[in-house]
Amino acid sequence: MPQTLPDLRPPILSEHSLPGPSVTGRSRGRGVVVGTDGSYLGDRAVAWAARHADLLGDALHVYQSVGARAGAVAHGVNQVAHEHPTMAVVRHFIDEPDPLDTLVDASAEAGLVVVGARGRHHPGLGLGHLVRPLVGTAQCPVAVVKGHPDAIRGRHATVSVAVSGREDAAPVRWATDIAARTGARLRVVHAAVHASDVVDWAVDLAGGLAPGLAIDIDARSCLPHEIVASVHDTDLLVVGTGAAHPHAGIGPITNEALFHAPCPVVVVRA
Repeated sequence: MPQTLPDLRPPILSEHSLPGPSVTGRSRGRGVVVGTDGSYLGDRAVAWAARHADLLGDALHVYQSVGARAGAVAHGVNQVAHEHPTMAVVRHFIDEPDPLDTLVDASAEAGLVVVGARGRHHPGLGLGHLVRPLVGTAQCPVAVVKGHPDAIRGRHATVSVAVSGREDAAPVRWATDIAARTGARLRVVHAAVHASDVVDWAVDLAGGLAPGLAIDIDARSCLPHEIVASVHDTDLLVVGTGAAHPHAGIGPITNEALFHAPCPVVVVRA
């Protein structure tokens, strides 16, 4: 009789069955949190977050909102568990009708929070109601999954970072790290309405962090919101909050990126 080998994949756990914070598979970081309601972009957000968590060796925490299509969410979670067999996956169930407060609380201990640009209750164009409040109040970077399927799936092998000044060091560091981990090119994007040394500064910073990283420059004489809407051949656009101070929410350029960038957007607080 053939011997049956044990299934060595980490189990999919619910928040009530977690044995303790130290039991997180091979996680080395603080975990990646993703919120989903079973919509199309919710499913894409789960898949995107899973790839990122697996890249970092982190656990994936899936937060399922009340009223979510349970079957669709379960299928998406099972799919990413199959595609990333060594990654720990934990499911959380949100009792409140609005998941914003729960996701903001989760951000305090996460390395990244991921959401789709809109859910089942916002089927048209634009952003769902929680996206901008989450980006403005989360305590870690927030990824908003949107745009062309090739960008969502990471097929361009390019990570872009929009810089306006030296206050954007945190987005440059974040984008450089992801580009280096994935073997992608880094593109520094800047609206060069006036002559500025910010591009040279960003290139020097990225090159010092990841020697040998391929770096492109896209600096144009245009308004900042025009350039963030035109990054059509990148998998990811990384931006800062663009706010004048840490509690001011998000600035106009970040807002434009969330609405108009044709790819996932990651907002990194300074």
